[in-house]
Amino acid sequence: MDVTESIRKRRFHRSFTDEPVDEDALAQLVWAASRAPMGGNELVRRIVLVTDPAVVRTVRQVTPSFLANAPAVLVICTDLERAEASMGIQGRDVLSLVDAGAAAENVALAAVALGLATCFVRSSNDVALQEVLELPGTVRPDILIAVGHPAPTPSPAMKNPPAVVYRDRFGSVWNPRSGASTAQKTAPIRGGSNGPTPFETALYLVASARDCLDEPLIYGPFRMIEGVSRMLEGQTGDSFLKEMKAAIDREKYNVMADRASFARWLDDLLRAFAAEAGRRNVPARASTAVAVDGETG
Repeated sequence: MDVTESIRKRRFHRSFTDEPVDEDALAQLVWAASRAPMGGNELVRRIVLVTDPAVVRTVRQVTPSFLANAPAVLVICTDLERAEASMGIQGRDVLSLVDAGAAAENVALAAVALGLATCFVRSSNDVALQEVLELPGTVRPDILIAVGHPAPTPSPAMKNPPAVVYRDRFGSVWNPRSGASTAQKTAPIRGGSNGPTPFETALYLVASARDCLDEPLIYGPFRMIEGVSRMLEGQTGDSFLKEMKAAIDREKYNVMADRASFARWLDDLLRAFAAEAGRRNVPARASTAVAVDGETG
């Protein structure tokens, strides 16, 4: 089953059979959750798999909105201390919840392919779940996912209302059928053949400075390096800068996966710039020699 078919068939179930979910299927669902993206590529997600009937029953009792009678529950959690340390306040309070939702949707789509059913519940009683699941106070339960085999006669699926989609600006309704024949040639994202204009570079740096206040910490250095790359666009007359831009564009995304590697790469980049600065300053030092008694030093 391809992902489009899983999306089409996905629905929430609140009635399940008593049949337990086998370990292989649970392992695949956990794998699906672990494959969801995480802000800053930081491992702040924690997953608690609950299959003990007594614990499942207690989880339902302390979570009134958990109506499903599923035999298994996946609890998607966030390590708040690690999230804040690596991604800042925005990472702790916003990005981690976005990431939890992505993990839950991965589970839901994988469940369809496995012939299983799911239902999401947002944790609204963190203290009780922390007690039941023995979670540290710094680990926040975000989403509970009921998992099981669907009942033979499930309740009717709810009809999704049509999506409200605008094009280019809010209020300009997008109608893909009528707009199919009106495609226009798009303008360059930035600048032209000579690179971005000073205004475009300044705008990028100002917007980045604001974003860095709330974004994951590693994004700050990355944004500065991206700014360097943009400033070097069109600088074809300087072979060193041309080489450095190629190196930056080749590596800037790859190294974000590993902060230590990013730091080593930045050290190498800075070492290259420092050596080049020394070479370029030699003629300047020679030309400023002072004449003494008719001799030059």
